[in-house]
Amino acid sequence: IKRFKGQYIHSREYKSPEKFRGKKIAVVGIGNSGADLAIELSHVAAQVFLSTRRGAWIWSRVWDYGMPMDTVLSTRFNTVLNKFYPTFLINRLGENRLNARFNHDIYGLLPQHSFLSHQVTFGDDLPNRLISGRVLIKPNVREFTETSAIFEDGTEEDLDVVVFATGYTFSFPFLENDSAVLDSQCSMFKFVFPPQLEKPTLAIIGILQPLGATIPTSELQSRWAVRVFR
Repeated sequence: IKRFKGQYIHSREYKSPEKFRGKKIAVVGIGNSGADLAIELSHVAAQVFLSTRRGAWIWSRVWDYGMPMDTVLSTRFNTVLNKFYPTFLINRLGENRLNARFNHDIYGLLPQHSFLSHQVTFGDDLPNRLISGRVLIKPNVREFTETSAIFEDGTEEDLDVVVFATGYTFSFPFLENDSAVLDSQCSMFKFVFPPQLEKPTLAIIGILQPLGATIPTSELQSRWAVRVFR
């Protein structure tokens, strides 16, 4: 990337699409940050290229009859069913359901992984941006030149900006990497309490990716932590 003479940033530095108006932009990564950025930038950019190594199953926040997806799927009844249905069958049902909305293979997004084996990517408006040509799916970047990106399929695209939506590394430097607090995997009981501590005096909130929204889940974690502390 250091050969590239244009602008390149990580998704955490992105604030507003306005300064990218009229640019040719490559977004690298198709997690939630990558999908959201590609959709938003496509409204102002000359062209957006969305680069993905392995494709993704694209979920919609709006489910049948206009209901929020998480309220429809996250029910006690479905939880019980999932305990009895074999994983391969749940995968097949889920993949057929998402492909019924838009064919992932035709759009160049068919993943190498199954429906349940990787994190969820939401992108309600992504099919619209793809079918209009405002976002173009590309494979992994093989190399950068001074003015372009060369992708693994041999195609080359001139670029003004590269946005790396390549994820985050969790770090707790204020804990001094103390194994008595957190192990090397940063594992927490119920994603909240470090199990190595002698007493439950530390709670970590929001380090999870639920099926639905993070904020109400974090709210419940916070209520539980307060009760434990009290």
